[in-house]
Amino acid sequence: MNKQEYMNQLKDRLKHLPKEDFERAIEYYEEYFADAENEQQAIEDLGSPQEAAEQIIRDIAADYSKEDVKSVRTGLHALWVMLLALFAAPIALPLVFCGAVLVVACMIVAWALLLSLLLAGACAVIAGPLSVIAGFTVLSKSIPVFLTCTGFGLLSAGIGAAITYGAYLFDRNFFVWMLRVLAGLIRKGGRNDEAKTQS
Repeated sequence: MNKQEYMNQLKDRLKHLPKEDFERAIEYYEEYFADAENEQQAIEDLGSPQEAAEQIIRDIAADYSKEDVKSVRTGLHALWVMLLALFAAPIALPLVFCGAVLVVACMIVAWALLLSLLLAGACAVIAGPLSVIAGFTVLSKSIPVFLTCTGFGLLSAGIGAAITYGAYLFDRNFFVWMLRVLAGLIRKGGRNDEAKTQS
């Protein structure tokens, strides 16, 4: 196998990575070959394209797990790389599939609960000002009703804002935690693979 064949196979195995990660990995290997004195020795040092691709995916997943999620796009890239790394990890495919389905199901349930909490908070925030407005409409007829509506509206807006903000913070931390859990599973799979190849 020559450099071109190696790089073609590597590109084929990494084609599902996000564009920036793909380009960075390919650039690294191109530079590695450019700096190598002997092409065949470089290929032997790197291992097979499959092994190199699995290691790249695990490394990128580990990098994503250490970074804070700064945007939805970054988070989705990290999740995608984690899933790729999970399936690249050399452990029993049925076990990985069951684990992945379980993790995805838990994530969907957790996000659905968080979304419902977020929506409940948003509804309370919206209901607050509406209740205050309703209080002003009955001001001339009944001051106690006005005070009750205004108090309820302000309380509703405050509680709703607190719930919405709390759900947002919890959702963000939960997402980061899930990425770290997936990265830990990937690292564990990589260590198991290295132990098998050494023995």
